[in-house]
Amino acid sequence: MTQRAFQAVVARLVVDPAFRDRVRATGIAALDGELSSLEQERVMSIVDEKGLDATRTLHKSFRLTKLYATLPLTRKLLGSNRLAKEISSFWEATPSDSHYFVDESIAFCDFLKRRLRSGLRIKYLEEIASYERANLNLRRARTDTEVAEPETVTFHHDPVTLFEQLLEGKQPRAVPQRACTMIGTVDEEGKVNWRQAESAGKS
Repeated sequence: MTQRAFQAVVARLVVDPAFRDRVRATGIAALDGELSSLEQERVMSIVDEKGLDATRTLHKSFRLTKLYATLPLTRKLLGSNRLAKEISSFWEATPSDSHYFVDESIAFCDFLKRRLRSGLRIKYLEEIASYERANLNLRRARTDTEVAEPETVTFHHDPVTLFEQLLEGKQPRAVPQRACTMIGTVDEEGKVNWRQAESAGKS
């Protein structure tokens, strides 16, 4: 029996609702040819089980927790309705392939930035998603020999005012325009520090 192929199909039934719908609608024809006849029968026997729905709910809850815990500024900027819509689109486009919170959240930031390039218009989102992505990348677990390279984020609005409003639970309003570059680094104790880059021509 091709156990690995069978396990992959079962996992896909949990994480990919479109695939599950195809299996329900078309039966064995939707399954990968690597499965044996017995494995195909086993997949068809579980595709409608309630336990699969429960597993999917747990999986979604786990993925949602990762995003909520690691992207507080992005979460507050988007608000509940927009966040739910973007997460749903993200999950449809990006099946989970990591158990790590940082990996999932960085992937979501990249997804939001692609959405902005394709026409999504949410003020301040480019700056906030870029900052939180950079902050997460600096905090990523590394081996003893790996060095965290500095991260650079460009802001077009005053980051102090922007962060303050979001941390107070407010939707940002009338944030002063201010072009600046913030540089993030990791010190010897593993703490992330941010500073403003020196302006060109400044001594």
